[in-house]
Amino acid sequence: MPLGSLSHWQRQTSAIASGFFGDRLESRRNPLAVSMCLIESGRELDVDNPQPENVTETLCVSIHGLMELETVWRISGSKAGAGFSTYGQRLAAALPGSATDLSLRYNTGLPVYRNGQALSVLLKKLISAWPKPVKRLILIGHSMGGLLIRSACHYGRIDGHRWTRVLSDCVYLGSPHDGSWLARGAHSLANLMGELPRDYLQVVGEMIDLRSEGIRNLSRGEVLAEQGEHPPLLPGVNHYVVCGLLARSRQHPANALFGDALVQLSSAQGRKRSGWQLAGVATFPGVDHLRLAHHPSVAEQLEAWLV
Repeated sequence: MPLGSLSHWQRQTSAIASGFFGDRLESRRNPLAVSMCLIESGRELDVDNPQPENVTETLCVSIHGLMELETVWRISGSKAGAGFSTYGQRLAAALPGSATDLSLRYNTGLPVYRNGQALSVLLKKLISAWPKPVKRLILIGHSMGGLLIRSACHYGRIDGHRWTRVLSDCVYLGSPHDGSWLARGAHSLANLMGELPRDYLQVVGEMIDLRSEGIRNLSRGEVLAEQGEHPPLLPGVNHYVVCGLLARSRQHPANALFGDALVQLSSAQGRKRSGWQLAGVATFPGVDHLRLAHHPSVAEQLEAWLV
């Protein structure tokens, strides 16, 4: 059943279930498994024959994170029908010649590399069938969405897809490039519980270990099928990083320990990745992981970078 025909709570439940068990749901063809698609103005877009409401030469695609939906992009304080906005909509209004605001919906429980391969093919179809020649493509990813961008760029480049040649900018919002401390903690806890002598504790460990492949990828920031391999950033493209911090004071101990609550500052900046050339880095103290996807200050920073 398409998510568009479900209520808000049904859609959210499906997104959470896919995040935890999406790989299993897909293998069993369970209707709760989310299918990858592009959304424009609240409706699914047919990439083979797109008929968007707003046809422009610039496309801005926003990619949500684990267990999220495209509704995560609603900027704080905005309301549907009365100033409602997202990063994509703000950019569309500010960019010369406007832009088409698109959002990706996908099964966050699948391995990141599989979603990356699927996104690369989806963008290939979209660019080929778009009513106007696309001159600029902007990708914005929140959390896991940023890993998905890196994965798609890798597979799009090696497959020679044309969309990589019109891609101008990649923005990573709180993406765990070096892994998420919380995902690593779940992995360690599952192993610890499995080694304890009490049967009921071992059961708890087994339940934790049922987490999806997508969640497992977050523990090490994996974006390719080959574990331990990390591709370079796509050359010829502007790459931007946005980081959040729990406390408003940059020196607060919580920031060093937890970063934005889920991703530490060093991981969001990909400090373990060699040869990265970033066009811009911005850090927002007092903005936690989830709010990085819909914060007015982040919106202003994106406009400063991209317009």
